[in-house]
Amino acid sequence: MADSVVGEGLDRALLERLGVEPGRVTLLQFSTAFCAPCRAVRRISAEVAALLPEVRHVEVDAESHLDEVRALEIGRTPTLLILDAGGRVTRRATGVPTKPQLIAALAGLLAA
Repeated sequence: MADSVVGEGLDRALLERLGVEPGRVTLLQFSTAFCAPCRAVRRISAEVAALLPEVRHVEVDAESHLDEVRALEIGRTPTLLILDAGGRVTRRATGVPTKPQLIAALAGLLAA
């Protein structure tokens, strides 16, 4: 899981277009139709969201949201953004995280 901490606040309108609800911790996944790693990230993210009720997983088809992909500088799929309740990107990762890695990345947000 190659990742970076970002800290950028995202535009509310952009978040709404992607289906992100304010006030929730969100795993925002960008995928493409024939991407096998994207399916793995979907499964792991859904399992983590099922374990942690304050976390929501939203998967976005990158090809159907090209304006948003460009605005967020998504260069490949899968890309996973972890958003805090205020819509700020706290982590940005490409590739397939393990479930423990994803839970650890969320720990600071859930303790707050």
